[in-house]
Amino acid sequence: MSSPEAFALDLYAAVLEGRSLATAVAPLARALETSTHAVHLMQYEGGVLRESRCEGGGLAADVTAEYDGHWIHQDPWARAASRVGEGVLNMGRVVPIEAYRKAPIWNEWKAPRDGAFHCLSAMMQAPDGTVGRIAFHRSVRAPAFGAAEEALLEPLFPHLRRALVAEARLSAGGWQTARALRAGFAALPQGVVLLDRQRRIVLANPAAEAMARRGDGLALAPEGGFATPDPEARQALARAVGSAIAAISGKVKMMPDAASVALPRQGSASPYLVQALPLKRVEAHGMPEGFTGVMLLVSDDTSRPRPRAPLLRQAFGLTPAEASLAAALAAGRSLAQHAATRKIAVETVHAQLAEVRRKTGCRRLADLTALLGRFVA
Repeated sequence: MSSPEAFALDLYAAVLEGRSLATAVAPLARALETSTHAVHLMQYEGGVLRESRCEGGGLAADVTAEYDGHWIHQDPWARAASRVGEGVLNMGRVVPIEAYRKAPIWNEWKAPRDGAFHCLSAMMQAPDGTVGRIAFHRSVRAPAFGAAEEALLEPLFPHLRRALVAEARLSAGGWQTARALRAGFAALPQGVVLLDRQRRIVLANPAAEAMARRGDGLALAPEGGFATPDPEARQALARAVGSAIAAISGKVKMMPDAASVALPRQGSASPYLVQALPLKRVEAHGMPEGFTGVMLLVSDDTSRPRPRAPLLRQAFGLTPAEASLAAALAAGRSLAQHAATRKIAVETVHAQLAEVRRKTGCRRLADLTALLGRFVA
């Protein structure tokens, strides 16, 4: 590595010129004799991790994306980063080696590919909830970081901290946009679930979480993905998600009908309706950079607003009586129930139905109810 002064100047120049901060710290990584390193920004709101952006040195892009999308929520190092404050931090002292050896992130993800086991970090915390770290890693076969490496990093920490602060400020607009994106998902009455290509959940909006809490037909699990207890529906859902993933890679040109699935529910409630949509390299704040995966749109037919008679009257040129019948059909009522409610003969209802079908162009009652179901109040 060059002199500390030259290293610091190159670090600041990288931020100003928009160059990779992970590349700028590579000389320091070599001096520390690391296997990999990473620059990581995390955004917390009320103590809850909301966003994460990781740029790796010696790490493949799919590895950093997988970490950002899933493993960070199970990472003892990331949890420690949010609570220990600023400075040079030897993670082996904060998270004991034996405890880390038992963690799922090590056993299930890192160990099979000889990933990072020892970690030395430069930590920064900002008042807006941003936590930044420049982390240097060694494999399990290498010696742990000790006093000598900490002493090398200590005098450089002020420069590393300023670089992280500058990087976080440049990302501030993105964090704000991410909040807006989450608010948009939260406002949707439909359930929205984003899955990565390994079918793990990246995001679930409040509507989807509320459906899962009912426990009557679907479940959300970060490790198990989006699931349903019904065996046939589970297979259909797997095919739908698989079709969407195949569409991402260009293996199919058009989404097949299998990409829409009905999930049976307990009791007499209408099924959840799920549509799987492919997302290919979505460049949107609030998702992992270049996110590629599947969006599931989940509709609860029992809670969907039903079209009212004035809307149907205007849309199809119906009379008030015909519009009243159409609204009743959209709400799931039978012809006999509508006749009893309106205190009219069933024959009169059949005559009104014939006019409604003529004006809407629907030859069958099933086609008519499907058409009316596309309208919302």
